[in-house]
Amino acid sequence: MKSINKYAAQIAISSLLFSGAALANPPKPNVFDGGNRWHITFYNDSTSTHQQWATQEICFLPYNVVGTSIQGVWYATSFPDWNGRYYQEGDEVKMTGDYARDVGHDHMTLIHTTYGGKGSLAFKDWTEWREDRKYGRIIGWGNARLKRVGYCRVPRGIDQPARASALRRLENQAQTISSALPERLTVDGEVATSPGDSKLESIEAYQRRIKEYQFSSVR
Repeated sequence: MKSINKYAAQIAISSLLFSGAALANPPKPNVFDGGNRWHITFYNDSTSTHQQWATQEICFLPYNVVGTSIQGVWYATSFPDWNGRYYQEGDEVKMTGDYARDVGHDHMTLIHTTYGGKGSLAFKDWTEWREDRKYGRIIGWGNARLKRVGYCRVPRGIDQPARASALRRLENQAQTISSALPERLTVDGEVATSPGDSKLESIEAYQRRIKEYQFSSVR
């Protein structure tokens, strides 16, 4: 009996040591380290050609390490009032976001690949919908591509990774920045109604038009 108890204790100690190591080692590559500014593109899954729709620019803010995952906040620099939270464990990234005063919603699940440089691309799906007091109105079921394009500014005084106590400040920062953005237009000159809009003006056109509102920069 004593030998069994001793063996059980050794297993428990080994588990604690392994757990502690996991806490200190966030997944790499990840969406923040090495460049936290990304372009995400929607491809309509309801068409045989997977027609390309919108491309948006988003920034991931410093993460908090939770168990074997990282968790944090992201915001758009190309569509007003669009921001949310992200979660990454291993090579899988999950994102949720709201827009239009929280009436519009998005969910993405993306998997890192080694194409184009380690961790610089991720692919899988993007779903967007609006509340309608019933089942929700689906705007699009889509495939998605996430491509790293550089760096976004990070609030001063925030550690990288961030402490859990800093997440509220980062949420407020993301909300403030995204809410200050002017409207994104369509190629027809109309105000876009969703981040996944199929007729969005290009990111380049948007950034030229609202140059004074730029919140991202390459270090």
